[in-house]
Amino acid sequence: STGLAVSAFSAASVVFTPIVVKISGKAGRQKTLRACLLGCVFAQLLIARSPTPGGVVLARAIAGIFAASVPVAQAAVTDLVPSHQSALALSRVSAVSQLAVVVGPA
Repeated sequence: STGLAVSAFSAASVVFTPIVVKISGKAGRQKTLRACLLGCVFAQLLIARSPTPGGVVLARAIAGIFAASVPVAQAAVTDLVPSHQSALALSRVSAVSQLAVVVGPA
């Protein structure tokens, strides 16, 4: 079950990243990021409340869909900082993302 949950998240993220990026181009980055943040909260609540392993796998897939917003967040960062600081800003975003994976929910 654990492997399926991890795979469901990753597969959903890979499949939905181009779709979320396209939506952000039409709806705007800020609206897309807000919707994805709410979707992630919803998915985490589903994971916490799931009574079955299958429910956890499904909720992890939903979380993966909304986590597909990472490229949108990276684009928003480059919009917000001066061009000469974009590499530093993106490296900080990447570092924090990786730290979150290591630390996980406390």
